[in-house]
Amino acid sequence: MIRAITSHLRCILAGRRHHPSITAVLTVLAMLGLPVVALSAYSQQPARRAADTAGTVANVPDFSGVWRTVRTPAAPVPKEKAALRWVPAPGELPPLTPEYLEKFRQVETSRLSGSEETEPEAQCLPPGMPYFMQAQYGLEIVQGRDKVALFSEWMDAYRRIYLDGRKPPSDWDPSYFGYSTGRWEGDTLVVETVGLREDTVLDRYGSPHSDAMHITERIRLVEPNLLEDKITVYDSKAFTKPWEYVWRYRRAAPGTDELRENTCTEGLRYYAPAK
Repeated sequence: MIRAITSHLRCILAGRRHHPSITAVLTVLAMLGLPVVALSAYSQQPARRAADTAGTVANVPDFSGVWRTVRTPAAPVPKEKAALRWVPAPGELPPLTPEYLEKFRQVETSRLSGSEETEPEAQCLPPGMPYFMQAQYGLEIVQGRDKVALFSEWMDAYRRIYLDGRKPPSDWDPSYFGYSTGRWEGDTLVVETVGLREDTVLDRYGSPHSDAMHITERIRLVEPNLLEDKITVYDSKAFTKPWEYVWRYRRAAPGTDELRENTCTEGLRYYAPAK
């Protein structure tokens, strides 16, 4: 009998949220001396879940999918810098203080000599932030109510953005991608990232930063298939003012909407010069 009643109750709860039989079944269970508090609470959970979902997911845009960076033409390479793979265009570098501009010049000199010691990818190291968002091989976004996960084919790297109101932990060890928390402002996801390692670079040119760096991103859909990330980097030690720039991404077309495995050490072995 008890098994039949319980089965009946489960069927009701799995279907419509409100059903007159629920009260009768709970009354019988109480007469038999069986606990009904948990079942009563369970009967209300679908309604609460639906309300939560409607308030936090249904009213915001969905960024889920694979995105490809909208690229701008590369700057021409002067003859005296022909050994460099990339040369920044005027105004492309962050506003570095004299101390950190000198650090950048040392990086540039090292790269001109043919050394790759300042290039993360040559060391099989993660790209760091905000370099990660360049996503040169594609970026996949998986969006949930409480968290957004971003996966990059480059280095098989990923980062998480927490949306559940938590604060960054006070004992967080600095990491390549830091600790990211976000909130919705209308149709824009505003992300704050702190806790970043000091020994990463900001961009493909090797621009340095300090341990004081933190990043704000404003991510939105400009069009249904065009995503924009407006990035503002703050660093009171390394910058003379905040550094702002924008990355845009086009939604991948069918047939190109899958990321591939990118194993750095095997890639280095493949491209290593023959002895």
